[in-house]
Amino acid sequence: MASRSAFTEQSLQLSNEHLAVALDQAALGFWEVSLSEDHEMNCTEQCKRNFGRDTELPFSYQEMLAAIVPEDQAPMQAAVARAIQEQVPYFAQYRVKHPDGSVRWIEAQGKVIYDAQVPVKIIGTTIDITRMKDLEILRDELLSVAMHELKTPLSAVKGSLQLLERHLQKQDDAKILGIATRALGSADRITRLLNEMAQPVLAQERDILLQKTAFDLLALIREITANAALLHPEHEIMIKADLETAPVIADRFRIGQVVTNLLNNAIKYSPGQLKIDITLNTSHSAVTVKFTDHGLGIAPQDRTKVFQKFFRSGERRAIDGLGIGLYLCSEIIVRHGGVIGIEDNPAPGTTVYFMLPA
Repeated sequence: MASRSAFTEQSLQLSNEHLAVALDQAALGFWEVSLSEDHEMNCTEQCKRNFGRDTELPFSYQEMLAAIVPEDQAPMQAAVARAIQEQVPYFAQYRVKHPDGSVRWIEAQGKVIYDAQVPVKIIGTTIDITRMKDLEILRDELLSVAMHELKTPLSAVKGSLQLLERHLQKQDDAKILGIATRALGSADRITRLLNEMAQPVLAQERDILLQKTAFDLLALIREITANAALLHPEHEIMIKADLETAPVIADRFRIGQVVTNLLNNAIKYSPGQLKIDITLNTSHSAVTVKFTDHGLGIAPQDRTKVFQKFFRSGERRAIDGLGIGLYLCSEIIVRHGGVIGIEDNPAPGTTVYFMLPA
């Protein structure tokens, strides 16, 4: 028995050593933050290294916040608030400035711990994803060059096909006309994909600048829905609102992009399911808009990941798209101080929502 006990102890020690090596190679740091007023934080040595801190010195929550670059602090705190309010996993990516002046990208994930339904702390991990972000920047640069080189010849091809289609419409050859029309449709599809690819590149280069004005969000939603109904007359798009108007102060064009994208997604990812519900609820502090379809749905483990650039979930990969739309929606909403997410819905379909300050 003694030898077996010693063997078990040695095995556990070896397993712990292997785990320590794996965590060190992955640069995975662990932390927990109290949700009391003082926000006391415990942080492993690797977590401190991820922020460029001396592992021998204390590292407080306030120091952690101060290390995050100013423009990334609000989105990070919004992600924390959403995790607490909606009882969903915490996920954030942000830049931190090390004491030596270098800037690194951090990905943080975690969960809220509750005691008698009261949130008491958040526990989670941090990992340095700078290399991945550098590859994303390189990819964006390559996309930018490719788009610039493709758009000019594509415009020439599209123009030639339009001339050919108009000429063939006067002829009595439906078969050849159909070929030209399909070719023109393919050119349009390539143009749309190029424009979709261009949006995050332009957003990174120029940032998303907001021009806020007062407008009626409900009226904007009705306007965009009417346009969608013309393009997709087979769909039944229903709007339900608790009030006749929904005044907000926001960038009307940018919020229009969000509404258009979420509505188009609801249509695109619900093949054969023609009913789409849009609900709008107004409180004294916020306006919440929900888009519900009855289509493919999103796996629970992917519901936070779909807002990452280029991520595509499950069966949705079989449908044309680049995984950019929800990323842009998230960027726009967060910059407005709002929240965007996907509801936990066991039934078929998806409910995507966003909330704006009223």
